[in-house]
Amino acid sequence: MVAFRRIIPVLAVVAFLLGSAVTASAQNPPLSCFATGGVSTPARSEGLTELLGDYVLNCQGGIPTPFGALIPSVTIQIFLNTALTSRLLTTSTTGNQFSEALLLLDEPAPGAQFACNNTSTTFSPTQCNGYGDGVGNNPNLPPTFPYQARPLGYYGSGTTGASIGTCVNTGVPATSTPAGIAGCPGNNRNVFQAIQTTSNSVTFIGVPIDPPGSNNTRIIRITNLRGNANALGVAGANATPTPIVATLSPTPAQFLPVNNPSQTVAFIQKGLTFGLFTTATGTTASTTTNLQQCNSRTVASSTSSGQTAVTFLRYSENFTTAFKKRSIASSDTNPSAPSNQNNLTAGTFNTESGFVNIGLTPNLPSGNANLTSLPAVAAGEADWGTRVKAVFNNVPNGVSLYVDLVGNFNCSATAPTGQACSDKFILTSGETAAFSPIAATSGSPNGLAGTGTGQLTITNGQGIAVWEDVDSDPNTFATINFGVYVLFTAAPGSNSPALATTTVNGSYAPTSTVTIAANANVPRFADTSTATNVFTVVPCLTTLLFPFVTNQSGFDTGIAISATATDPFGTTPQSGTCTLNWYGAAFTGATPTPTINSGTTFATLVSTTLNNVTGGFQGYMIAVCRFQYAHGFAFVSDLGARNLAMGYLALVIPDPTSSSNGRLATPDVCGGASTVAGCAATGENLGQ
Repeated sequence: MVAFRRIIPVLAVVAFLLGSAVTASAQNPPLSCFATGGVSTPARSEGLTELLGDYVLNCQGGIPTPFGALIPSVTIQIFLNTALTSRLLTTSTTGNQFSEALLLLDEPAPGAQFACNNTSTTFSPTQCNGYGDGVGNNPNLPPTFPYQARPLGYYGSGTTGASIGTCVNTGVPATSTPAGIAGCPGNNRNVFQAIQTTSNSVTFIGVPIDPPGSNNTRIIRITNLRGNANALGVAGANATPTPIVATLSPTPAQFLPVNNPSQTVAFIQKGLTFGLFTTATGTTASTTTNLQQCNSRTVASSTSSGQTAVTFLRYSENFTTAFKKRSIASSDTNPSAPSNQNNLTAGTFNTESGFVNIGLTPNLPSGNANLTSLPAVAAGEADWGTRVKAVFNNVPNGVSLYVDLVGNFNCSATAPTGQACSDKFILTSGETAAFSPIAATSGSPNGLAGTGTGQLTITNGQGIAVWEDVDSDPNTFATINFGVYVLFTAAPGSNSPALATTTVNGSYAPTSTVTIAANANVPRFADTSTATNVFTVVPCLTTLLFPFVTNQSGFDTGIAISATATDPFGTTPQSGTCTLNWYGAAFTGATPTPTINSGTTFATLVSTTLNNVTGGFQGYMIAVCRFQYAHGFAFVSDLGARNLAMGYLALVIPDPTSSSNGRLATPDVCGGASTVAGCAATGENLGQ
C-alpha cells in the first residue's frame, strides 16, 4: 500500500506531462531548423587543413519527447566542396576513423560538456540514446512547473543510454524540487564525435534530437571542421574570394528538416607574401649579392655589430589572421602551452587550434591512445602555431649560412623573452617537430638588432630555417623580417667557397603532399613558393687585354703575367691560373696557364703556346686570371730583336657586369676599390 501511494505522484506528473504534450501538439509548429555558417573566417589559399567557421543549426517547434521516452535519433552527414581534412584521431585502416570534428547540443558551458562514448556492442561508440523529460530540456519553464530542476538532470555523466526516469525521487511531491533530480548527473550526452566517411565528409551517427517546442530553441553546433583551401585556389583580382561551402544532410530528413542546408564557412584568400629586401625596415627589393671568392667573410672582419646581412627575408600576412599562435595560452615563454578553448560564447579564438576541451578528449570514442607520437593531445588542438620557412638551395661548399633567431612586429627591436609583441616568430629546430627554440650559435653574427643568429645545417647544398609564431595579434597586418648572413674563409686556390648562385624559397610550414584527412600534423600547407636568387659566389678575377700579339712574318711576342699580391702593404697573397683567350683570323680559342703563385711571373712566347697554328697567329688576347692584382707585359720583336721591337703594359679592364651585358666601356673611373655604378671591385684598374 505504501509503495502504491508513492507511485501516485509519479503517475500524476506523467499524466500532467502527457496532457501538456497533447495540448502542445495542437499549438506547436512543426520542427524547423535554420543553418548559419557561424563566422565565415578567411582561409589561407596555401592551407591544406584550414580551420573553418562552425556550422550552426537553430531549431524550433515540434513536440518535445515525452518524459522517459526515447528521443528520435538523426544521422547527420556534412559535406564540403573540397576535401574535409580535420585530423583523424585514430590510425586504423579498418573500421571507424574518428575525426576531431565534434557536434555539440545546446551550447553547453565548459563544465557541462559530456561526450558520447558508448561501450555497448550493439551501437556505434559515437551513438548514445537520449531520453526525453517532456519539455525538451526547456529552461524557460515557470517556477510552478513540476520538477523545475529537471534540466540539471537532462545532460550529464550518468549512465549512458539510461532513461531520465531512473533519477526521479518518487517520494517528493510533484510541485517541489525533488532531491533525487537535484543530484542527478544526467544520462543524455551533448558532445558527439564524427567519423570520416568520404574524402569530403564526416558523419555523426544517431544523434538524439529532441524537438524543443515553440518556446525554446535547440542549437546544434558542428565545430573543428578543417578544409583543403589550396584545392580551390584563389579568385582573380577584384573578384569575390572563393568560398568553402558546407552542406548538411540529415537522415531521416523529417526528423531534422533544414531550410538552408548549404552555408559558406570560409572565404579563401592568399595568406602570405614573401620577398627579399635590402634592409629590415625598407621597401627596396634586394637583388642578387655578389660575394668574391677571394675575400673572406668572417665576424672578425666586419663591424662590432657582426657581419652584415646579404639580404632580409620578409614574410607579410595578407589578412590580419594569416599568422596565428597555437592557442590562447601560447606565449614566447611557452609557445606550446595547451589550453582549453571550450567556451562557446567567447567568439573566435583566432588560433591554429579550434574547439579544445582537454579533459573531454579521453572520454571521446577515439581517446588519447593514438596521439602519443604527436605534440597535440586533444581534439581540435593544433600541433603548433603558424610556421614559416626558408629553403636555401645550391649553397656552395665552404659557405656557412646563418639566419636571425627572432622576428618581431610591433614591439621593441630586441623584444626580450616575455615581452608581448603583436607578432613574434622564433627559430625552431624542425619543420614537423615540437617547438624547440634554437640558441645563438657561438661565434656567429649578432644578427638583427643583436638578437643573435643560428647556423643552418647544409645537406647536399640545402639548408632550411623554420620559425614559429609564438605571439600573434588578430587586429594587425604583421610583417616579419629575418636577416641572412654568409660567412666563409677564402681559399680560391682550392676553389673554396665553390662558385655558385644560392636561391631561397619562402613559404608557410610545414609543407605537405597529404591533402586529405589523416592522422598527421595540423596545420599543413602546400608549397606555392618560387625560387629567388640570394647571393652568388663569384671568382676573384683580373682581366688583362693584350691588344696586339703576333708570331707571323718573322716576329714573335713574349708575354709575361705577374701575380703582384705579395707587396709591402700587407695584402693577402693570391695565386691562381689564367685563361688566355686568343682572337685572330688564324685561330680563336683558349689555352690555360699553370698556377701563378703570388710574387712570381709567368712568361711565354706566342710561338710556344700556339705552336700548332699553321702560318702563325696575329690578333689580340684577353687573359682572365683567377686572382686579383695581376699585371701583364708584352714584347713584340723580330727574331732576336735585331731590327724592330716594342713593349707595352697589358690593359687591366673591368670585369663584365653580367654574362648578358658584357663589359662597360668606362675604364678610367673603375679602380679596384671603386664604388661607381657599373664598376666591380675586382682587378686593379690603374686608370689608363
